[in-house]
Amino acid sequence: MSSLRSRLDALQQQSGISNRDNDAGAAPESIDGLRRRLQRVGAGRRRRTSRGKRIDDQTLADRLGGHVVHDGVIGIREQLTADAVHGEFPLVDPTLRQALSLCTGEAGVMPSACVFMDTETTGLAGGTGTLVFLLGMARFSGGALEVNQLFLTGFQGESAMLGAARDYLLGADTLVTFNGRSFDSPLLAARYRLSGLSDPFAGLRHVDLLHPTRRTFKHRWPDCRLQTVERRLLGVARVGDLPGSEAPQAWFDWVRHGRDNALSAVCSHNRLDLLTLAVLPAALQRSHDDPIAADANVLACARHYCQGSGPGDEAAFEYLLRYRAGLAPEGLLELARLARRRGEWKLAVNLWEQVAEAGVAEAIEHLAKYYEHEQRDYAYALQVTARLLAHAPHDQQHLRRDARLRARLAAKRC
Repeated sequence: MSSLRSRLDALQQQSGISNRDNDAGAAPESIDGLRRRLQRVGAGRRRRTSRGKRIDDQTLADRLGGHVVHDGVIGIREQLTADAVHGEFPLVDPTLRQALSLCTGEAGVMPSACVFMDTETTGLAGGTGTLVFLLGMARFSGGALEVNQLFLTGFQGESAMLGAARDYLLGADTLVTFNGRSFDSPLLAARYRLSGLSDPFAGLRHVDLLHPTRRTFKHRWPDCRLQTVERRLLGVARVGDLPGSEAPQAWFDWVRHGRDNALSAVCSHNRLDLLTLAVLPAALQRSHDDPIAADANVLACARHYCQGSGPGDEAAFEYLLRYRAGLAPEGLLELARLARRRGEWKLAVNLWEQVAEAGVAEAIEHLAKYYEHEQRDYAYALQVTARLLAHAPHDQQHLRRDARLRARLAAKRC
């Protein structure tokens, strides 16, 4: 009995648990009770030992398929050849240069000088307390896509990770992200500043693919999240993917408790994000080339992508006319405006009548103006104006037009 109690006392002292048996007035405890308490204390010690056990960086690097770059930093590299695909798109696409120019609105963007970048962080709110623990970058080199991920195994490696990223950017002039202008870039700028290092990303042309994606699919998709882009545009179906929102906890589990079971999934999630970034410009190019097949916003494509194609109005007119079948009323009105500017009144009137059938007041007003000022058909213009007044009976401009037309008809009879 005394031996069992001695063992229990020793274990309790090592575990930081107070020995209630030594309290004044405590009743003697049975041997079975002591044995149960001893088992509970031992189990607690085993749990704490398991949580505290941590593999070293080299072992973790082996598990992740990488190598130790520096104390606290693991690098993971992969080269994907020209025959590799992501969803429905080849990773090395011959149209990429044209596609990048389409997204940037600038000619001469070289794929080999582009860095595709995505981060995993300790939080989604940003701010100086948020850390980048996985910095993923990809570049085209020698007909292949090279993926380079820098994983932070501990806080002490941050400066080394940021320095390694700076070296990787040598020769690059364009940064390609998805929502990076609002999140990744400001966060990295803050981390470089806090580390006393210059930010190598700041000097790069920044192409945030979220914006051309939104323009292309405005009013077509419920949202433009990266997973929506993959599913609806790229034909990518992630199986068993770790949601990005769970990545912070996976890293904290590693740092605090040495648990690495979810780190491989975090790296895989980041890798897929990078592959999506690499093929998205070509997918947007395809959407522009056939917006109806892609269910894209034809008007948005015309407004944005035709601005760098010589005379903007001419390119936009040809584009809208070609894909007229996919235009909503707003797009049809824009096509009518361009047709009127070119003097193609027959097409403009046809478009206004088409939109007016849907009860759109703007189209009806254009018809009223046309028949009054171009055709001088005051009787028909008055009929069209009556349709306007049915929509807005107290509109002063419509009332003035109605009075003016009635006066002109009266004068004509005289």
